[in-house]
Amino acid sequence: MSLALVQMVKPVEPELMPISVTGSKLSTGDPQSSMLRKSSRAQDHEHDQAQAQAGFTLIEVLVALAIFAIVMAVAVLAIPNHDDRYWRDNLNQLVASLNLAQDESAMSGMTMIAQVDSNGWRFFTPGAAGSAASNVPPNFSNSSGLMPDVYQAKNWYKPVDMAPLLLTLGGEQVTAVLQIPIRQTTNSEIRQALLIRNRNGRFSWNKP
Repeated sequence: MSLALVQMVKPVEPELMPISVTGSKLSTGDPQSSMLRKSSRAQDHEHDQAQAQAGFTLIEVLVALAIFAIVMAVAVLAIPNHDDRYWRDNLNQLVASLNLAQDESAMSGMTMIAQVDSNGWRFFTPGAAGSAASNVPPNFSNSSGLMPDVYQAKNWYKPVDMAPLLLTLGGEQVTAVLQIPIRQTTNSEIRQALLIRNRNGRFSWNKP
């Protein structure tokens, strides 16, 4: 009977429950661990996207800089060369004044002298006070009706290199073509031209 009582009061061993340890391989079935892994993957994905966006932004900046450089280069090329324009304007003014003075002298019978040098050009009549240093006297006959201002002394926009020239206009015979080289040097380039007087007395200019 004693043996039977001992068997009846034998202690019952407690049932062991599985323990979930965070970060262990045994916790793979834990919902909280699954959520943590998903959150970590989402953060990694967002980080990769941010890096990709930063890379595209840098490429866009480089492209924008390249386009800006091209536009600036085109703009610089499109800027007009004022020195060249003034150079041509001076030559055209000189030729026009010489031809007009030639015509005036032929029509009025009054000889005119044209002086052209490295500083500019001017007109005067023989025997006028001051000679070459003076402009055409105010009472000079202008049969064309144009203002006498066209005969006022003019200066080159920038000084030129040329041999001083003294021309007699009106009544003279031109037996040979006259060519006078004119040269202008600036920081950007060297310009050259030929002032030409043809046998008919007319003036022109061209590049050598």
